[in-house]
Amino acid sequence: MPDLAKQASKQRKHRPRRFSYGSIISIMNSIGTVWVFVLLVIINLDIGGRALFNHPVRGVPEIVALSIVACVFLQIAHTLKVGRLTRSDIVLKWLHNHHPNVKNILEGLYFLIGAGLMAILLYSSIPLFTKAWRIDEYVGAQGDFMAPVWPVKLIILIGCTAAAIQFFLMAVGCFKKIAAAGGENP
Repeated sequence: MPDLAKQASKQRKHRPRRFSYGSIISIMNSIGTVWVFVLLVIINLDIGGRALFNHPVRGVPEIVALSIVACVFLQIAHTLKVGRLTRSDIVLKWLHNHHPNVKNILEGLYFLIGAGLMAILLYSSIPLFTKAWRIDEYVGAQGDFMAPVWPVKLIILIGCTAAAIQFFLMAVGCFKKIAAAGGENP
């Protein structure tokens, strides 16, 4: 019996790792979470530097401003996947109990609209990214602190793409539930 366990363990070790879409957005979410903790440290160092030494950390306002946007777009797809995106679902709960297909239709439409809005945001953000990259756009004051803007613009593009995909996958899931129900409980 132990030989079978060793054999199975060896097969798992030699199997190539595959990254699923879910693992990619989980990694993005983790990066955003770590980034928030780094921001906490930077902000506290800035406050301590101001209060104790009358010498703040340079660039903290710029770093925080860029980072908040980046964190939101790194985490939005995962937030949507785990059902933590803010919305009012009182009507959906009632529909789930009384008319599940209507609930799935409405939720599927909601997710399709979300995918469409993220696609529009992605399309609208591409020129902003290319401009920031092309002109080497920075924030801050020359000679004091400067940070490039293009990495955050790239994160916005990646986040919009991930969120649009997640919205679409959730819409497909809703419509699959309707098809599986086959007209039961209209």
